Amino acid sequence: MKQLLLICAVVVGQSVLAADEFQEKELTDANYAKWRDHVLPRNWELSYRRIPWRTSFWDAVIEAQAKDKPILFWAMNGHPLGNT
Repeated sequence: MKQLLLICAVVVGQSVLAADEFQEKELTDANYAKWRDHVLPRNWELSYRRIPWRTSFWDAVIEAQAKDKPILFWAMNGHPLGNT
């Protein structure tokens, strides 16, 4: 529980510091690089792309059985890949 509170405090503290860093709301030639770097995702934020997701549940079942591994089934309203 203490570790969770510490992590929350660090995240909130970083977001407060980041908010102070970007007082300029308008995009200019002088602050373009700073805003670009702030908006682009970090490498750790893109790590989910390295997971070999399956778009067919049945294909995942067959592969999981062959490899004796579990399946994470994500169910939601709408298509998870935005294919509507």
